Amino acid sequence: MAIKGSGSSLSFTEIEAEFGQNGSRSLGDYRLNQNVGSLSNLPLDSGIPTSGQIKFSDFYSKRLNVVVDCHSGGEETRKSAKGDKWNNNNLTVVGGFRSKKEGGSKIIINVNKKFCSNKDQTNRCALRTGSWDSSAVVQVDVGSSGRILGSGGDGGRGANGIDSSGQAGSTGTSGLGVEVNNCTVNVQSGGIIRAGFGGGGGGGGDRQVDKGEDRRASGGGGGGGMGCPPGSGGPRGTTGSLGSDGSNGSETAGGGGGSRGVNENQAYGGAGGSGGQAQGGAGAGNNAENSGGAGGASGAAIRRTSGFSVSVNNSGTINGSTTATGVT
Repeated sequence: MAIKGSGSSLSFTEIEAEFGQNGSRSLGDYRLNQNVGSLSNLPLDSGIPTSGQIKFSDFYSKRLNVVVDCHSGGEETRKSAKGDKWNNNNLTVVGGFRSKKEGGSKIIINVNKKFCSNKDQTNRCALRTGSWDSSAVVQVDVGSSGRILGSGGDGGRGANGIDSSGQAGSTGTSGLGVEVNNCTVNVQSGGIIRAGFGGGGGGGGDRQVDKGEDRRASGGGGGGGMGCPPGSGGPRGTTGSLGSDGSNGSETAGGGGGSRGVNENQAYGGAGGSGGQAQGGAGAGNNAENSGGAGGASGAAIRRTSGFSVSVNNSGTINGSTTATGVT
């Protein structure tokens, strides 16, 4: 547990039990500032002096600080800060005077690189906090190079030039999944937490029968949604006069919907819907004689376990909902 609050006198033994023994076993050697990942000048804990006078009362209610390493190395896909990082000792104990402990500690998940999701349901996340001891205080600090990005949904298939409708676009997935109550998320300038956006719907098909002529026009494919990885453009319909495939999305934009098929200015398929992006959700495919497919739903920037509280301090960029519930 953290050191007790103010009231009864505090012993040096209690301080050592929380933070470990420093080299000279002196109060003064607990004055430090440390750089870890994107975090600079960390004290032993907030409120403990880094220079000048230090006294026993400075240690009331203080906690061991442990920084979980989500900042070093290259891009990663679908990770848990608890399961993949903490459990494998990818971390730094501030001060370095003892080994890690979970109960009662302040856990700082420092993100300063890219985490991507994969294509699935909206509640699948690029990075999850994992579940922690209820006595721990957990925060997520996203540095200026941190990127937590949901995946884009694929565009829907355009309808064939017969009596058929366009296919719906696939859903995007989510960025950060919070699985601990009373978590604080801090996003520094330049840091990004972003939903994955859905794929556009495929365009509807058309068929016109007149005076012995049977004219058919297919729908265009839906555009892929913005995300990491981005959604693929949907294929066009394959019978009658053909439109075009939807365009692939990218990490920064949704793909355009494919053009409609037109048969002798009599049968007109529907164009595919645009893939979703930060400026707006995925578009539905255009209707023809038959309906276009719906645009895929967007994921969330931040999801949380139902009933849990999350505080967000944003000096960077957050695209998407921060209040969605359910984390897979």
